[in-house]
Amino acid sequence: MISVQNLNHSFKIGKKGKEKRVPVLKGLTFDVAEGEIVSIVGKSGSGKSTLLHIMAGFLTPESGEIRVQGIQTSAFNEVESAKFRLDHFGFVFQNFQLMPGLTAFENVELPLTLKGINKSERQKKVKDLMQSVGLTDVQDHYPNELSGGQQQRVSIARALITDPPIIFADEPTGSLDSETEQDVLLLIQSLNKTRGITFVIITHDDEVAQTANRVYRMHDGVLTEGGAQHAI
Repeated sequence: MISVQNLNHSFKIGKKGKEKRVPVLKGLTFDVAEGEIVSIVGKSGSGKSTLLHIMAGFLTPESGEIRVQGIQTSAFNEVESAKFRLDHFGFVFQNFQLMPGLTAFENVELPLTLKGINKSERQKKVKDLMQSVGLTDVQDHYPNELSGGQQQRVSIARALITDPPIIFADEPTGSLDSETEQDVLLLIQSLNKTRGITFVIITHDDEVAQTANRVYRMHDGVLTEGGAQHAI
């Protein structure tokens, strides 16, 4: 599903004319198979979020290659990357990133609106999805009227609504208590099993990483495989 080959990236620091490059990713090579849940775990500053941004096409790597479903996405320009993201990726974030002025229903509906799906089709699809993830009772509520767990479920539903084959989850339980965290992780596992969605989870938490079929550990820009994990 995703193939990363000899990926390198660095950032410039310092004043103009005196910049120096600091390596962030150092020759990463790994694969994510279709239908897997893969965790990339590491401390803050280890390079894991930079890796996610490059895999998702928000950043262009200095060197190396990324292929998604056989397509070399690392060669895309900004417009091509944006279109590919809308068609192939869903995103779940630590702070939910819901639109405060939209209801839960409208937040989930938004990606379909951006894709130009007609109103009756998108509203039926949103209604069915919200029912399947247990959000029917709160679909008319605004984000500030929802618990953290409910907001993250809305975020997950929004990521699912375009039927992407891949979902990137960046610290998806970082703002949740331990009980709600387990509910969200169980939902991710259920969606993986029932829909065959490939999940890439970025986390600093070893317990969250246990959700995955495989764990990669990031340290100082280097990635090592941590072995198979067991379902929670």
